[in-house]
Amino acid sequence: MLLLLAPIPARGLDPLGAETCKACHPAAYEIWKESAHARALAALPERSRGDARCTVCHAPEGQKGQGGVTCESCHGNGQLYARRYVMRDRELARALGLQDVGEKSCLRCHDESTPSLGKWDHARKLPLIQHGEAEREARRAAAAAGRP
Repeated sequence: MLLLLAPIPARGLDPLGAETCKACHPAAYEIWKESAHARALAALPERSRGDARCTVCHAPEGQKGQGGVTCESCHGNGQLYARRYVMRDRELARALGLQDVGEKSCLRCHDESTPSLGKWDHARKLPLIQHGEAEREARRAAAAAGRP
């Protein structure tokens, strides 16, 4: 018998916050913390911080106590997929709401209507926020040192 799981939409769930992600993804957290995404809300002029047209991208989790563009802004709310045993099974994590991020994800905010940005150049911008390789490298180093 073949069982197919449709991904569960994580919208409507409360985000866990970047600090929760940091526990398992410290290298990715450090890259994010130094990024423009982490400072996205602060980058808005004070008069725009209450404008939903701006905060939908600059603070998508803002109404739930999160500032800026967090891990879950791009990867989906982690309430269902953040447990270690789930994250070890990529397909299960996806089925429970983990979103793969690509150019299409970025274009949700980085589009022609963005007032202060030029045309989105994915190949040039991606290296500024790419953190998956840092995580893989950290896992390889930990494995080589005999740590989990």
